[in-house]
Amino acid sequence: MNSHSTEQPVAGATSRYSQDDYAVDNPDWHEDDAPWKAAHIRTILERNNIQWSTLADIGCGTGAIVGILSKNYPQSRMEGFEVSPYAHDLSRKRASDNLSFSMENAFQSGKQFDVTMAIDVVEHVENPFEFLRAMRTMSRWQVIHIPLDMNALAVGRGWVLPEARRALGHIHYFSRDSALSMIAEAGLETIDSFYTAWAIDQSYKTWKKRLAAWPRRLAFRAAPDATVRLVGGWSLMVLSRSKPT
Repeated sequence: MNSHSTEQPVAGATSRYSQDDYAVDNPDWHEDDAPWKAAHIRTILERNNIQWSTLADIGCGTGAIVGILSKNYPQSRMEGFEVSPYAHDLSRKRASDNLSFSMENAFQSGKQFDVTMAIDVVEHVENPFEFLRAMRTMSRWQVIHIPLDMNALAVGRGWVLPEARRALGHIHYFSRDSALSMIAEAGLETIDSFYTAWAIDQSYKTWKKRLAAWPRRLAFRAAPDATVRLVGGWSLMVLSRSKPT
């Protein structure tokens, strides 16, 4: 998961990120998920034949994801934006000829890019609509990854969403439909989207997750949308482009 600025127009992150409270619960800043996320970003860009040469990772955390992408696309120019001093210090070790890092509000930098991406960020910001509108003005294309926390099992169990708020800093909870509606209402046109199955693909982490992965996999093959709405365990990867204002 990544973080983002406390300043407008990010309308943002709480002091939890700028003061590094988040690092207490997540000292590795989820770096082990970076290869999985980077692979999905490559998939959505390449299967839509997006032509680009510059990319900004807004709320890049420790820079693990954009660090991988900078090696995948060595002819491109990339920049990671982060406001957490803890995460920014870790990100700087990944700087290279085509990758730089800035500890500032990306939307106040005045910079323009072909692609901006927000990977597991919008669920943390106080005003996700404002955040997405700011992305719209900064780039033509946007890559957005959103966890789909709002599902029947999470609501029924009771503790899941409060724990996501406490440990992960999620202050908004999305379904596929609400996420896509928010993106459209922010002035972005969805070009492509697909589910990413973190509960299955990352089930190796604990034996409980391994056991839960098999019924999820079978149910998803039979009824993907219904399975995501009922039991959860998926996120949504979206490619959008800016609509004319």
